[in-house]
Amino acid sequence: MAKTKAWLRWLSVWPHLLAGPFTLGSLLGFYMAPNPFPWLAPLALAWPIFFLWHLAWTILAASQFRPSAWLGLLVLAATWPQIRGWVHVNTAPELEGSLRVATWNVHQWRNATWTEPELTEARMQQAALDLHADILAIQENRLNSGPQRSLEARYPHHTKHVDQGLQIYSKYPILSWNFEEFKAGYPGHRGFVWADIQGPHGMIRVVNVHLVTTTFVAREAEAESDSAGISTSLFRSAWRLTRTAKIRAQQVDQLLAWAESSEGPELIWMGDFNDAPSSNTAYRMSAWTDVFTARGRGFGSTFDGLWGFPLRIDWILLEDPIRCVGMKRLIQTDSDHHPLWADLTWETAQFDGEPD
Repeated sequence: MAKTKAWLRWLSVWPHLLAGPFTLGSLLGFYMAPNPFPWLAPLALAWPIFFLWHLAWTILAASQFRPSAWLGLLVLAATWPQIRGWVHVNTAPELEGSLRVATWNVHQWRNATWTEPELTEARMQQAALDLHADILAIQENRLNSGPQRSLEARYPHHTKHVDQGLQIYSKYPILSWNFEEFKAGYPGHRGFVWADIQGPHGMIRVVNVHLVTTTFVAREAEAESDSAGISTSLFRSAWRLTRTAKIRAQQVDQLLAWAESSEGPELIWMGDFNDAPSSNTAYRMSAWTDVFTARGRGFGSTFDGLWGFPLRIDWILLEDPIRCVGMKRLIQTDSDHHPLWADLTWETAQFDGEPD
């Protein structure tokens, strides 16, 4: 009997120990930049898998009143900053904001299989208009497409079509704008665009970002697994993730340096950051308020290209005193990204320089 109890105690501990090195790597990947530790980036991306593993064994141990449940709780507590970016249960009621912003990677206004181009364009064009955004950031816009012309007709102010189809559309005057080229360029991801916009509360600076993609494609991984084997496929996929993570980290370096050196109004970051909430990118951009953290519910998945896994890689980030009072993602079946909008307001006392 004593041996049986000892075996059961060990059985409830070993799953945490087995996953321990990977969980530690994931935790370090959140706080440490992929340069010079690129191999930590895939582990940070895979954090939800480790979380579910530890959570399941912790619940099992707790149901049997085993002390090992405390070990699981300790692991989960240590990685709380990563957990809080993935899922939220916000119960605050949505309020009416004075400005609505939205972002969408429109995938060239094509669906995942690049079929039914005219019908897809029409549906996606209507979906973009139905966001009812005052300021709209579009990535992967196709030059001279029907939706582009429609948006330019709807919005009296907009930036020019630049790298990777980055464009900012605004109902309010754009006083100035520019395209900043990345020093760590990548095909199709050579820079970001910003615009100073005279909004209802004064001037704001909107930044439209499309960081380098992970280059991981689920369909290609499946084909590679069938032809070369699952171990080879996993190794090659991890290598691609580490290579692009290094470039993405350099691009984030430049974004942060640009924000630090540029004297201007409050920043609103929007776009496809191609990184998960448990990534080092999310940690380094945490100086700005994530609208999903403020008002989101559930997983907030914005990308459907990874076997349905809930990835939130499209973000809207706000600088004080801008506040999010409501946000939502629009579920659609064409682009592999879902559009995201947020209703914003300003803390009047801080904005006007009055005492709290």
